[in-house]
Amino acid sequence: MRVRGGLAALLLAPVLALTVALYVVPLGVYLVNGFYRFKDGRILREWTLDTYRAFLTDAFSYKIVSTSLLLAGIVTALALVVGYPLAYALHTRVKSARARAVLAVVLFCPLMISVVVRTYGWLILLANQGLVNMTLLRLGVIDQPIRLLFNMQGVVISLTHILLPFAIFPIYSVLGNLDPSLKEAARDLGAGPWATFWRVTLPLTLPGVASGGVICFTLALSAFVTPQLLGGGRVQVLPLTVYNSTVEINWPEGAVTSVALLALSILAVWAVNRGLRRLPIGVRL
Repeated sequence: MRVRGGLAALLLAPVLALTVALYVVPLGVYLVNGFYRFKDGRILREWTLDTYRAFLTDAFSYKIVSTSLLLAGIVTALALVVGYPLAYALHTRVKSARARAVLAVVLFCPLMISVVVRTYGWLILLANQGLVNMTLLRLGVIDQPIRLLFNMQGVVISLTHILLPFAIFPIYSVLGNLDPSLKEAARDLGAGPWATFWRVTLPLTLPGVASGGVICFTLALSAFVTPQLLGGGRVQVLPLTVYNSTVEINWPEGAVTSVALLALSILAVWAVNRGLRRLPIGVRL
């Protein structure tokens, strides 16, 4: 056992060293800048909490945080609302293993394409003369094109599509691990299909829903490309603030904003984990 443990430690040592060198150290150096002062276009290496104080007392900072949380919340809710029925249908309606594999590949295909490419695709689809508006006009649903670009609506639509697989597969994985005898027992006790779903299937799949929700929320909260391209600078979120501050050499502001972004992500995981602890299933992330 000691030999195996030593061999495992020896194999992991280069990976850990590389992770520390390429990720932990640069991130730590960047975050240390949050305790420096930025003045007249220069970073003054004077230890101070002024940057944190300015961030916490600036109304615009709270507006950016609220916009980021609102965007992440809406995208997560839509991804789960759309993703759960798809995962459930994939599990219950598709009986052939080959057909399931094909559908899984189809759902995974968007992840093989760059986020930039997919965002530009939505940029074309959501334009005033794009496919979405033209289809709605021909169907008579609208009288004039709806503005779907350079606002929150376009960013939400694109991000929901991009993050949808991350909501589907955790739910599908949990559905695949459910004991079929539980549904049979519910039917034997007189429960119909809807009662079986609401009282057996849904509660048991809540860990998958929570996992998919956390993944989508954190990814949407940290999304940069889609808000930048489809938001057109009008959807101000935390990642864009970090980028703009870094480009302008205002590293203290960027570091403080990064800490806020990291704190919100950790808080989301903690809140979901705490909620799962209260469930009778007793499953945690």
